[in-house]
Parts: sequence; structure tokens; C-alpha cells
Amino acid sequence: MNRRARSALAALLSAMSLGVAGAAYADVTVSGYVSPGTPSDPWNLGSSTLVVSGSSAPSQSPADGEVIVSHGGELNTAAAAIGNRSSGTVQVIGYGSTWTNSGSIQIAATSYCQGLLAVRNGAEVITDELVVGHQNSQSTGRLLVEGYDATLTSLGNTYVGLRARGYVELKQGASFSSNNVYIGGGQGCTVCDGHVTVSGSATQWVSTGEFIVGVYAQGTLDIVAAQVYTTNARIGVRDTRSRGPVDSKATVRGWGGTWTNQGLLRVGTDSGYGGLTVGAYGTLVTEDTEVVSELGAGFVKVNDVYASWLNSGDVIISSRINVSPSLLVDKHAFVSIGGVLRATTLVSVQFPSFGPSVRLASGHLIAGAVEVEEDDFDFAGGRLETGSFAGDLANLQAGELAVGDAHPSTSIVGSYSQGPGASLSITAGGVSSAPLLDVDGDLVLDGALEVLPADGTAPFQLGDTISLLGWSGGLAGTFTAVDIALPLAPGLAWDTSALYTTGEITAVPAS
Repeated sequence: MNRRARSALAALLSAMSLGVAGAAYADVTVSGYVSPGTPSDPWNLGSSTLVVSGSSAPSQSPADGEVIVSHGGELNTAAAAIGNRSSGTVQVIGYGSTWTNSGSIQIAATSYCQGLLAVRNGAEVITDELVVGHQNSQSTGRLLVEGYDATLTSLGNTYVGLRARGYVELKQGASFSSNNVYIGGGQGCTVCDGHVTVSGSATQWVSTGEFIVGVYAQGTLDIVAAQVYTTNARIGVRDTRSRGPVDSKATVRGWGGTWTNQGLLRVGTDSGYGGLTVGAYGTLVTEDTEVVSELGAGFVKVNDVYASWLNSGDVIISSRINVSPSLLVDKHAFVSIGGVLRATTLVSVQFPSFGPSVRLASGHLIAGAVEVEEDDFDFAGGRLETGSFAGDLANLQAGELAVGDAHPSTSIVGSYSQGPGASLSITAGGVSSAPLLDVDGDLVLDGALEVLPADGTAPFQLGDTISLLGWSGGLAGTFTAVDIALPLAPGLAWDTSALYTTGEITAVPAS
């Protein structure tokens, strides 16, 4: 057989194999039902909609379909429906492989179907709009962005679980850039929810528009050792009157797991249902935060080892009928609030309260100021530092009130009472004529007092006086233990005889 004949036979055999396995042109392949079904590379559909799975006539049984873009292949569409009356899949795989869509990508586009878009290992997908779980409660849409440099960009709106169930997974170094994001239900949906997991140390999601977890149905966001950046995010269903309470929740956990939100973070908006948990090694970074809670169902919990929340502005909590705290700090977690921490009643009509809005069980809470209503702050343990506290502060269990470290002094507009298992720690850097702890009310003492030096404090000299305590009401009780660890010049000692009359200690000659 000559060379020309061998070439002709090879071409014939290749064409026959494509007829069995599905059309294949360069690095874009299709199989099953795909419309249009004549790919090329690049494959440019112009104004036609890419439909993956379905049938050419309503009377025909639908067939599954798949499109694979790989090895640097290129796909260009105006719109796409992945999962149309059957199961549809689009995979974009490998560096240089791209899909650019100028309209909407709908995953699980019709009733009783399954849809999957997978972007893997350096591939890139760009779309104007993305809907994961578009239509019907019996349908499920899935999005997977996986592997280093796998990139997805949604320029307009992104819906996860619009009128069907939607699942998104970003993992192992993937990157997602979005504008407006709505996780969990569109208006008028019956059974629809949205769930997003972002995991892996190099995985990143940057969203620049509106960001809602739980729109008209349940939404969840789980950040595990990954980084998420949002603006004015909200957790909580807009309107639950037609379906009862719906819990939408977000979690941040894992080493390096960080959620950073610019602007206002709202948790439990409108309905009072919506939760945010910062777990072990997770970090939440916010500017201002608003928590609305009914029955304790709207909450922020920072309650695991090395969990931290850094809020540079104010935290405002509005609650009604507390059965659990709306802010919980526990298990050695760290919370820093640069502005005011304020807890108020949700409505003017008084409802019975079964518990506090804020509970510091253990860990460390720093706030520029604290403003709470009666019995709304549970100081069960841990370390509290604040510049001012408006309300009665009861440190009766195992808490430590720290003064003079994060803030130069602390003022309490109300009473301060300390129990036998609690402690007061005061840091002093030099002489002070104004009380470091100033109580505008009654002062009830028990437990321990520890006075510590600030970093770099020089030894105090003879006659130096420090005003530790001030009060305008009555004084009851004494500390059971007083430990003053401030440095002194040689031959001096601390005189504490005026501690319970003027609140002062003075450096005097040692006896």
C-alpha cells in the first residue's frame, strides 16, 4: 500500500472512531446531546445558546450531554444551559483552556435535571452571569473550581440555589472573582437552597458587590483554611413569614482561614435568624457589624482555640427573647472591637429575657466601649478590656477585668461588683492622680487584685502615688489577695492603707 493510500485509510478510520465516540475537533470535544453539536477549536457559537443535555423535540426522551475543553482549547458562547431535562456537564481543564460566555450560564437549567460545571488546574471561565441551580426543586446544579490557578470570573450576578438546589466548591488553590452574590433561594422558590465551600490554603474568593448568604431560602458558606473577601455581606433570609424560620449560616475555620468584609456585616437581618461561627484557627476581619437576633437565632460565635474576630468599628446587637447569646466568646478565643459594643432590645415592647445578649465565657474580649442593658452582659470568665462600660458590670464568677493595658484606663457608668473567684488586673506605667478604674456607682470587692507594670516602666520613687480605684457610690468588701508587682527604687515598699478610702497606693520607705 502506497503512502497516499495509507493516509486515506487512516483518515477514514479516524472519522469512523469519531462517529462512535462523539465529535472531536482539536481540544474541544462533545458527547451525548449537545446543541449545537459541531465543535471546532476555537469553538465560537456566536449568538447561539449552548445546550448541554436534552432532546431536539419535547416528545423525545432527553439524553445526557458533555462538553470538554482541554489542552488549551477555547470555547466562546453568548449563553449556556448545562443540564436541560437530563444531566449535563461542562469541563474546562488545564492551563490555557478557556470558556468565555457573554450572557448567563445556567446550571440545572430546567426541571428534573442535574448540571455540573468543572473548572480545573489552570483553566479559566469568564461569564456575565452565573446561576448554579436555576430551575425546579427536583434539580441540582453544581460548580467545582479546583486546582492551582483554576479561575472563574462572574462579572454580574451569581446565584447559588436560585430555584433549585445549588452547590459550589472552591478548593486546592482555585480563584473566584465575583460581583453580586446571592446564596440560597430566589423569590417564589419552593424547595431551594445554596451551599458554598471554600477550602485550601491558596484558595481565594474576591467578591466586590452585594453578598447575601440566605436570600429567600437557606444559604450556607463554609470557609476552611481559605481566604474570602466581601463587601457589605449579609447572613440571614430577607423574609421568612411565608415559610417560618430559616437558618442561614457561615463558618470560618482552619489554619489561615480568613473572611474579610469591608463595610457593614449584617447577621440575622430582618428576621432575626442567621449565624456566623469562627472556629479553630479561623479569623474574621470586619469594619462594622450588626447582629439582629430573635430567640438567640441571630449570632456571632467565636468559640474555639485560636479563633479570632478583629472588628475595627462598632458591633451593634439588637435582640428579643434571648435564650442563647447573640455574641459568644469562649474556649480561649480572641475578639477585638475597636469601637463600641452595644446591646439593645429589638423592639420597644418589653419581652421576657431568658439570657444575656453577650457572653464572655473564656478567652479575651477587647472593646473600645461597652453599652448594655441590665443583665445583658454575662461575664462568666475570660479577660475583658474596655475603655468604658455603660451599665452595671458584675464580675462574680471567674472573669478577669483588665485595666490599663489595651486602654489607658476604664470607666464604669454603673456599679462594679467582683466575686471571690474573679480578679482585677491593673497595669500602671507611672504615677496617676486620676483613677485607673473609675466607677460611677457602687463598688463591691472580693477576689484578687493584681497590679502590673507597663512595658518599660521605670522604678517608682519615694512618694510616688498611683490612683488605682475611684467610686462615687458606696464601697463594700475588700480584696482577698493583693499582689503589687510594680518596680520600686531600693529601700521602698508600697503602702496600701488608703486603698479602700481613696483608692491609692504610695511608695514609702520599707520598714
